[in-house]
Amino acid sequence: MTGSNARWIPLIALTFAATLAACGGSSTTSSSTAATPTVAAPTPTASTAAAQCPSGSTVGSALGTTLPDAVGVVGGGSTQLPAGATGIVCEYHTTTENVLITVLQNIPASTISQFSAKFPVAFKSVSGVGDEARAFDVPLGGGKDNIGLVAAKGTTVVSMVATATPATLSQMEALVNSLL
Repeated sequence: MTGSNARWIPLIALTFAATLAACGGSSTTSSSTAATPTVAAPTPTASTAAAQCPSGSTVGSALGTTLPDAVGVVGGGSTQLPAGATGIVCEYHTTTENVLITVLQNIPASTISQFSAKFPVAFKSVSGVGDEARAFDVPLGGGKDNIGLVAAKGTTVVSMVATATPATLSQMEALVNSLL
């Protein structure tokens, strides 16, 4: 494993952990009504997940790079979504770049907080993307960055992390807007 690839592992793990937290995380809000139990959603297989992801050429073109088609990343057996919610995680990986896109539908927009709480640095609010959006940018060295963006619109939440790509935040904003 090269030094560059070694840096990706924690970043990918962070994004995947954020995805799992968003899918199965809990809230600290209180309510006078009984809590609704979380029901396990059907888990797609890797091949069905990849079939639902945007094509590598679509994502690569939007980000100014060339990417292969996605590998669908399927959550672990404990991953649960609220009843009626659906989710997909798409990874686009080359030898030097990695893009991870998570799309959750029929889920509370407040889920955005669970993603941004896992960002490696403080987030900044982003206007013009969905109803609410947050982003981070971490330099990796050698002119490469790790840029993350999570946005909510209605009951859809889209999270995207681009590692070591030539993508700018504005390019990511446009792609995330198209997925909301």
